[in-house]
Amino acid sequence: MGRLGFLAGVTALAGVYYFGFGAGPSASEYLEDLEWWRPWGTLVRWLPLAGLTAMARAGLPDALAPFALFCGPPLALLAAAHAVFRENAAARAYAFFLAMAMCIFVWYGYRAEQVWRFFEWRFAAVALAFAAVTSAVAYSPSLLRCLARRSPWLAALGVAGSIAGIFLLSTEVTGTNTDMPFNVSPWPIVTLVGLLLVGATLAAAHTAGGAAVWLRARIGGARGFALGALLALPVGGLAGALVFSAPRGWIAVAVFAAIFAVLCLALAPRDAREAQRTGLFRLAAGALLLAAIFGSDQVAAALQRAARDQTALDLLVALEAYKRERDTYPETLEDLVPEYLQEVPRPAIGLIRDDDDRFAYSNYGDSYALEFASVLWVQCQYSPPYEFAGADPGELDEEEAVGAEAGESDAAAEPSDAPDVAAKREPTAEDRELAARLAERGLEGSWSCPEEPPKLW
Repeated sequence: MGRLGFLAGVTALAGVYYFGFGAGPSASEYLEDLEWWRPWGTLVRWLPLAGLTAMARAGLPDALAPFALFCGPPLALLAAAHAVFRENAAARAYAFFLAMAMCIFVWYGYRAEQVWRFFEWRFAAVALAFAAVTSAVAYSPSLLRCLARRSPWLAALGVAGSIAGIFLLSTEVTGTNTDMPFNVSPWPIVTLVGLLLVGATLAAAHTAGGAAVWLRARIGGARGFALGALLALPVGGLAGALVFSAPRGWIAVAVFAAIFAVLCLALAPRDAREAQRTGLFRLAAGALLLAAIFGSDQVAAALQRAARDQTALDLLVALEAYKRERDTYPETLEDLVPEYLQEVPRPAIGLIRDDDDRFAYSNYGDSYALEFASVLWVQCQYSPPYEFAGADPGELDEEEAVGAEAGESDAAAEPSDAPDVAAKREPTAEDRELAARLAERGLEGSWSCPEEPPKLW
């Protein structure tokens, strides 16, 4: 009962942090009856603590003091949880989850209250989901071993459930939400940062640390320790190449994995057989996570390619056929049915279909934009060539021609060292391949999205 009381107390403290540091009601909302789940912002607005709020909002280094003051208790309770729950990996992971959530609440309550207020309940939900994903990845070797001790079937079920969860997060979260201003949603943070950045980096460290511990247990001595630490560098570098697009990112992950491996080697059991088992569980957990994260990411990329290069293609051809016959583009996509299409196709992003899985169409008279939401905040848009921009000056009416000549003379009279942002970039091999694929169907426009969702770091 004492241990359960400890976890209940930490959970209650997390509730205090949520209501105390959360974005409180605005001036007009004080007169309303707020929903029960809305935070109060008491610890941020309370006059006796106003000095701490001013320090936090002044930025670093002044903010270090209030952050240390309020993040200290969660971190101390996390250390106590590791001492109390030595054999309970789930309890340690839960304590880590609560401590991380509380520190997130402190940071955003002080430094980004407007972000919290803009996203409302979604912010807290995403923060908790991010903390949960990070905690599960960080403690995955211990959790896997704990399940395996109970039953191999239970361990297999846990692995299958984790892979399914990662897959659904990676393929279902697009980043658009029609119920929110600007169609922006914070949910891709869980996939983009929680899995593809933090999760993959931790998984790389687990893989490298497990391989190092296993190798050291097989060889033994200082030689095994050195070889294990060196092995972590290429393992971490290979995983880093999946996370980062720049070599310095690969190096950063490799160094982090090597440092983590040295720590694992120092804390590994002295018994060689037990050390081998420990290393294999850590290696298996890390490798499974890497395979699930990047395998799911590749599936999401394949769904984007299918929506762009297959589903949308018939729709684009129908739009051009409508234009050729009627000298204008349709007002809505439904105008293409049934003469040009049997039905308006919908892009398949993920396995779960909903109303947001549809093409957005905007008619500009002699041009249009066709869009669909892909994963990781990627918005794919196709536009045909802009006829006005490519017209010969002799084809313009007098007013347009005068305006064009004036623009050219102004540009010549006012040279600038600023880069020409309108200048075309050199097409890549992927650009040329996509242009050729469109040209086969008589299309001359271009897509804004690449072959797959890009790495953002």
